[in-house]
Amino acid sequence: MKLVVIGGVAAGTKAASRAKRVGGDELEVVVYQADRDTSMSECGLPYYVSGLVGEREALIARTPEEFAGRGVSVKVRHRVERIDPEGKTLTVRDLDADSTFRDRYDRLIVATGAESVDLPVPGADLEGVFTLRSVTDADRIRAYIREHAPERAVVVGGGYIGLEMAENLRELGMAVAVVEAGPRVAPTYGQEISDRVREHLQKHGVSVHTCASAEEISCAPNGENGEGAEQVSTVRFEDTELPADLVLVGIGVRPVTALAEEAGMKVGETGAIEVDEHMRTNLPDVWACGDCVQTVNRVSGAATWLALGDVANKMGRVAGTNAATGEPTLRFPGVLGTGIFKVFDLGVGASGLSEEEAREAGFEPMCVEVEANDKAGYYPGAEPVLFRMIADRESGRVLGAEAVGAGVDKLIDVTATAIWGGLACDDLVNVDLAYAPPFGPALSPVIQAATVLSGRVRGADKGD
Repeated sequence: MKLVVIGGVAAGTKAASRAKRVGGDELEVVVYQADRDTSMSECGLPYYVSGLVGEREALIARTPEEFAGRGVSVKVRHRVERIDPEGKTLTVRDLDADSTFRDRYDRLIVATGAESVDLPVPGADLEGVFTLRSVTDADRIRAYIREHAPERAVVVGGGYIGLEMAENLRELGMAVAVVEAGPRVAPTYGQEISDRVREHLQKHGVSVHTCASAEEISCAPNGENGEGAEQVSTVRFEDTELPADLVLVGIGVRPVTALAEEAGMKVGETGAIEVDEHMRTNLPDVWACGDCVQTVNRVSGAATWLALGDVANKMGRVAGTNAATGEPTLRFPGVLGTGIFKVFDLGVGASGLSEEEAREAGFEPMCVEVEANDKAGYYPGAEPVLFRMIADRESGRVLGAEAVGAGVDKLIDVTATAIWGGLACDDLVNVDLAYAPPFGPALSPVIQAATVLSGRVRGADKGD
């Protein structure tokens, strides 16, 4: 029995390793990966660019040689160009030899991932303009910084990757500006949290421009940045020009589905490959997992697409197990959309539905914001935190949360667990959480918020 996995980052390598563990010696497992790196931590790339993570090897969980020691054959710099589901064959290009060959499979897992969205403006292909999706991308940015010593950087996009890169470029001593087309940075969060993120960026010397769509990236007059060079020099939006020696484009990612679509795999409403809860596609003996597939939101029941490393790993485990057994052994139950990122020393996280999403899903949402500290207020070093909880007015069911400040990971994880379990505010009011002054206030912001919302469900104004 031969299993082929297309894609060798988080989901693909997890699926391959799991399949080999389940299938044993009777299962041959081959992974084709177009890049030269496998099993890489894409989430760590901004910190590798700044040098906080010093060695590129630290971002590689396992090399092809290590996979070989586990019985998995990983072929890097090999791109699958065609899938023939009827003949169960693949057309593969060896990128180093620039030649193609055919391979066969009994079962197939597609884990083609996601790719950066390019900025569709003149000058986006100039030297010094980058996206960041792979270790190779990060290597190019590092090499450019070493060679050109840029002093001014413009980050186009105010989401996760854009803000993380703004921090790391600032840590390298550059003057950094963030240009965001929408009305606020961290646009998936509420206004209050977005405002705090903006203030924190500005506090650390990052200028922020919202409602600003980049229209053109220009190069310096010939020779100004070096004889014959066509390096970036400015980013223009509306009537404003920002000087830039380096531009990082972080306007989003999209699922890579062309190969799957050409083979006849169904693509869902999110633009990603449609799979069932066992990660099966509509084609026989073909599974898919990771950033190229859509899943379901456990709260709203709606189709959703998330490009997150932890989700990709969980999907890979399910797909690998089921492909090895040929049976619906494991299921992937969906996601909450839990996420977190850091901007300098400020944490920002969320889980579940926003107020707007809850309303669209048919709930009657009610919200409460709690201002607290990450430690007891009198304890040295206590830092502020804003926590926001969303619940259904009729049932009291916890629907979502978001937070900004110090120690927000704990608040979001506790709430995510409650949302996953379908708990109501009443269930959280007396939950037994750890407390000591160095770790938090006597009543966690989660409990404070749940208490207020529980009172509203009962008809009281403020709870107990």
